[in-house]
Amino acid sequence: MTKKRLGLKTLNWLEAMSDSREELEILYDTDEVSVCTGTSRIMSRQVVFYAIKPQVQQGFICSKGAEEICRIMDKAFELKCPVIGFLASPGVSVSEGIESGHAYTKVITKNIQYSGVIPQISVIVNTTMGAPAYTATLTDFVLFNKTRSTLMVTGPNVIQSLLGQQTSLKDLGGSAIHREKTGIADFVDQNIETQILRLRRLIYFLNFKQPKLKRPSVTPVARLPEIPADPKIVFDMLKLVDALVDASEYMSYRHDYGKAIFCLFAYIQGHPVGIVANNSFCNGGAIDYLAAKKFSRFVKICDAYEIPLITLIDVPGFMPGEEQEHNGLLQAGASLCQSIQTRVPRFSVVIRKCYGAAAYLMMQTKAQGGNGVLALETARIAIMGYEAAKNMFSDKFQVFSEAEYFKKYEDPQIALQAKIVDEIVKKNEIREKLISLISTHNYSRENLNNSREHLIIP
Repeated sequence: MTKKRLGLKTLNWLEAMSDSREELEILYDTDEVSVCTGTSRIMSRQVVFYAIKPQVQQGFICSKGAEEICRIMDKAFELKCPVIGFLASPGVSVSEGIESGHAYTKVITKNIQYSGVIPQISVIVNTTMGAPAYTATLTDFVLFNKTRSTLMVTGPNVIQSLLGQQTSLKDLGGSAIHREKTGIADFVDQNIETQILRLRRLIYFLNFKQPKLKRPSVTPVARLPEIPADPKIVFDMLKLVDALVDASEYMSYRHDYGKAIFCLFAYIQGHPVGIVANNSFCNGGAIDYLAAKKFSRFVKICDAYEIPLITLIDVPGFMPGEEQEHNGLLQAGASLCQSIQTRVPRFSVVIRKCYGAAAYLMMQTKAQGGNGVLALETARIAIMGYEAAKNMFSDKFQVFSEAEYFKKYEDPQIALQAKIVDEIVKKNEIREKLISLISTHNYSRENLNNSREHLIIP
């Protein structure tokens, strides 16, 4: 089908996404409907897409447009490939009336029906409101750019008219809001060009339903850092990640949201992995309600799309406090407990401190269905650290020095004897041990059809 109707902006987006112009095939496009659909290839992977054309009816989506979105999503399910939406829409068509709203409810239903079944990716190229904004939030990945992306339920004009409040598109739903406050923006890039490069990297990483060919392994560029034995000294866990993953490269998921936890997509010896690591620069690495929500969703994505999990542990526990309790830390933590019972393998390495309920949650021992727990020789594994124990139980622990407390309660040899830890390793052995574990537990679901253990929560 001709590409002349698409409009220059839309065509540019689609060509930048595709491996080549020849790989871009338009299946549906008219001058009357703001939605176009088609197929393409990204990094040799089959994908289908739909795009909103802002030059047609200002991007409002009519009932026919909604039907075509449903049609292309069904095609993605048939092909077992990702569906990508390029979103720049103020909502469903007001001029058409209730038919457009009714038709779009079917799109929302498809978003939910295929959640965790086929990868769904939303590329927010410009302002998106109303029903299409809900679609974006229901998809697995939401990609923003700092220049043009905004996402919201209702726009500034409606808010001023109804509530008398003055605001702006960026203040309502700009990239900073969804990067730091709501967590809806999974990745935020500088502009549309880098946003689409991110899309290409993500599609290649997911490797969804493709032949299980490993990516060539690339030795890490970074050297192993010094790891402070004193748990009170902050440690940049990303420096360790740099020394463990192929080419020292990774993608940080929701980097500026729930900062006490890093969630990273990376490769180890050519194997795609999802890495969760504590960030001691935020809350000392304690898991707060925001970090728990981020952690939970990341785990569900990895589980749905066959990505083994690795946790790098430096955790003092869950974050205490009235604010945390009032914001649902118990619920967020309980959700995380459910999420981390995955079908994909999960491995953990205790890097430094490992205390409290959060420690057991992150370790995922054999008793919890985990596939391997390693610990460094200097790691500390206990119900609580020395200072906390001394403050809470002064009568009992006042006779202990910190060194004595370590020997009696924290020494990883104790956890090894209790079969909580499977092996104690040196830091220069971590990468090779993980490679061995991943290779031993190579995982692939033979037939992924319309069944799953869970939706991927918004």
